[in-house]
Formats: sequence, C-alpha cells, structure tokens
Amino acid sequence: MRRDISSGTRLTRTAVVLLTCAMVVAAVAPLAAPVRAQSDAGTADAAADDQRCFPDSGRDLTIGDGNPHLNVTVHTSLFTSPSPPSALGIAARGVAVDADIVELRTGVLLERAPERVSADAVWDSFVILFDYRLSLPMFADSIDDSTYEPAGGPVSGVETRGC
Repeated sequence: MRRDISSGTRLTRTAVVLLTCAMVVAAVAPLAAPVRAQSDAGTADAAADDQRCFPDSGRDLTIGDGNPHLNVTVHTSLFTSPSPPSALGIAARGVAVDADIVELRTGVLLERAPERVSADAVWDSFVILFDYRLSLPMFADSIDDSTYEPAGGPVSGVETRGC
C-alpha cells in the first residue's frame, strides 16, 4: 500500500516558509528603532493627512554607512495594530554621491474598517501604495531627462495611490 505524501510535504514546506518569514520579521523589528513614516504629511491638516503614504510608525534599517547607502523603512502595522490606518510595505531610498538615486514606496494600506462583511467591502478598504523614482543626477547635463517616474501603478483594476 502506497501513500501519497505530496500534499503533506507541500503543506509542511508552506508552513516552514511562513514560519521563517515570521521569525525574520520578529528578529528585525526589535533591533530597529521606530521612526516617523517617510511621507509628505508634515502638517496636521486633513488634506495633507489624506496624501500620506504610510502610517506614522515603521522600523528603520540602514544598509551601508556613508556613500552609497540604502535607507529602508519597513511597515508592519497591518499585523501589529490592524485598526485603520495600518499598512504592510516598505519605503526605500538609495543614495550615492550625496544624491537620491532610487526611491521606492510600495505596500498596502488599510484606510478604513469594512462597512459590511463581504469580500467587496473588505477589498475596498485597502489601497495599494506605489511610488517609484529613478534619478541619475550625474548625467543631468548630458541627457534631456535624467529622472524616470512611471505614470501608473503596477496593478491594474485596483486603486493605486502615489505618495
């Protein structure tokens, strides 16, 4: 008698991957100091608050010391404080030659609590955040446009907001 263990193996593999991801997030979170979110919401007025990218908390990581380096803020408040606004995503900024070279902010933001218990209401409570910019200031004098910013987000059919 032969048993089919492929579904059990697949389930075990999935559980190991999820556990590993959770351990990495749990290990990194206490080591990093909380910082204010990288956003344009410097004032408390409602219009500026609507345009912010991520909630006001995140974990700051810096890769490299000096020039070049990468500043990353990891936002996991969707898991730690799931009441709106909460987010899951990253804000990253790569710096070289004392200039911002690449900036990426991407993730999901839970803006409001679902009004009804339905799949549509739950999905409508989330917004995809996406903001990307590549700049090569060292070539600004030799080419017409040394900065690239995409016009749209990476996912079609879903509300995508820039920061």
